[in-house]
Amino acid sequence: MSCDVNWDRGISVVGHQLWLDPQVVRELAFVSHAHSDHARRHRRALLTEPTLSLLSKHRRPHDVEVVPVGQTVVVDGARVTLFDAGHMLGSAMLLFQQPGRSLLYTGDMKLRHPAGLSTPVPQAQALVMESTYGLPHFRFPEPDSVVLELALWCRQAIAAGATPVILAHALGKAQEVMLLLGRLGFRFALEERCLPFARGYEAAGVKLPEWAELSQVEERLEDRVVLLPPAGKQALKRLARYRTALVSGWAKDPQFSRLFGADRCFPLSDHCDFDELLDVVRLSGAEQVYTVHGYADELARHLRRRGVRAHALARTEQLALAI
Repeated sequence: MSCDVNWDRGISVVGHQLWLDPQVVRELAFVSHAHSDHARRHRRALLTEPTLSLLSKHRRPHDVEVVPVGQTVVVDGARVTLFDAGHMLGSAMLLFQQPGRSLLYTGDMKLRHPAGLSTPVPQAQALVMESTYGLPHFRFPEPDSVVLELALWCRQAIAAGATPVILAHALGKAQEVMLLLGRLGFRFALEERCLPFARGYEAAGVKLPEWAELSQVEERLEDRVVLLPPAGKQALKRLARYRTALVSGWAKDPQFSRLFGADRCFPLSDHCDFDELLDVVRLSGAEQVYTVHGYADELARHLRRRGVRAHALARTEQLALAI
């Protein structure tokens, strides 16, 4: 029995009412993580506790079923199990199982992590996977080496009397950077858009390194690293001397640094690179692969050349930059 899916502003499992990260409000949806492009105010939603806590009030579903990672629940006759996706706090993959068919939906995910850690991939007959970096030139260096380069850049800026400013998504990426650089002794000043998410991570039990509100310490930054989203760059006008770095997998795109006007770009991503995407296909053992988001057509075409049954669900804008 096949496990087919449809695309209609979101992914639906044929023969079941469950939707996967739909872009419009649905009766029953799985919300893979708290980024705004994946969350809507659904009638009923399956998600993890950290995802629920990080959602803004106007994106919270009316009715929720909190599912812990690793736990299986029955949803209208189907077994549903969530697995860590490695993308950000609370992010999850969903394994859908009915007699004779199974499907794994990755949502946004990442396999390789600093310190050699890796996200496990469950097996399924069908795989619906993100393809944000679905081109061969998106091959990232080892995360540990990128973190060390970023730390060196921060120290050099401080030694030169400039404030190191890291541009990063306010939710997920900013906290990841804090955790990675915090291990190396750095302290932080956060632009206002980062504040609720730092507090949200700490409320969920994640111990972040020392940080302060940028507006409270901008006159005495000393050796702090400033974190802000690209949309918050106007806050830099109040800093005397600074250098900017953008942290994203899109750093591998030659036009990316010019687009954001950063002094440096570091390819540290919370998504799979091209090789990791191929690993996800291999590890899942899927007989049918569906690609979605980013370079979906290109990745599906590459997989077909490798003998994999692959189909792009929809042509989407790869430059909804997931920084």
